Amino acid sequence: MTDLNELLRLHRKLTAVHVERWVARGLLPPRGDGDAWSFEQVDVARVRLLSELVDDIGLDDDTVETVVGLVDQVHTLRGQLSVLAQAIAEQPPATREAIAAALQRIGRG
Repeated sequence: MTDLNELLRLHRKLTAVHVERWVARGLLPPRGDGDAWSFEQVDVARVRLLSELVDDIGLDDDTVETVVGLVDQVHTLRGQLSVLAQAIAEQPPATREAIAAALQRIGRG
């Protein structure tokens, strides 16, 4: 876990105002209360993305919220596809071949 002070040290351009705004908008989920927030590694990576979108690219809060929502959807879909691929991989060869044939047929349609 990373506390707020360390998060600010890791991202020099970042201020507490940035973090508070992202928390208020639901873009960054801290653990604990405002005086003792801590963040998981995935949150630290999310801060890097948020910081780049705001400071480097210059997106406004509403656009950042939309972009992050889309990124979250992509990550969710990746996870679901991974589960699906694993389920297909565990099927007998004849079933995998039937699925592959169906995908080719549907893809042409």
